Amino acid sequence: MNRYLRCFLPVLLVLTATGCSNPASTSEHSLFVSAAEADANNQRALQALSDEPDVAGGLVVYFDTDSSAIEPPYQARLAYVANYLVSHPEAEVFVEGHTDDIGSPEQNFVLAQARAAMIAYYLVKYGALYEQVNVHAYGEHSPVREGSGKDDLKLNRRGVVEWVSHGHSLGYEFEQQ
Repeated sequence: MNRYLRCFLPVLLVLTATGCSNPASTSEHSLFVSAAEADANNQRALQALSDEPDVAGGLVVYFDTDSSAIEPPYQARLAYVANYLVSHPEAEVFVEGHTDDIGSPEQNFVLAQARAAMIAYYLVKYGALYEQVNVHAYGEHSPVREGSGKDDLKLNRRGVVEWVSHGHSLGYEFEQQ
């Protein structure tokens, strides 16, 4: 357990500090909205994003083996999502971290946490509020595709960003070519 804390405490501290240093102010109204208003806002978010197919239904970020580094093309897509979150402080996203099944389940869980945390870091770095980003790691337990082929493994090394409304996903994970 201490090993996990030592790995992720620095990441969490950076995320917390970055989230706290955000100069954007939020009104009390933006923190407390009705369920109907939040649903309407999230529907408007999806409508506004319909011109950007890479993020309208969700965003999948693929990773290299044993890596949580995010490549520049994905950073640009995360910046787009963060910009929307900045202009709509009532919107939220759910970030998932996944791995292939190479390595031990414990190692894969730690790597999935690192991938999800790195995506969250970039969203906050680009201006999203820390409170708008919900993170969960699945490790190897939720593969997109079963199999041990190179393409199968590549599809499973991913992070997923989905739009959220009251705990229900508005987006659906999709495969990018």
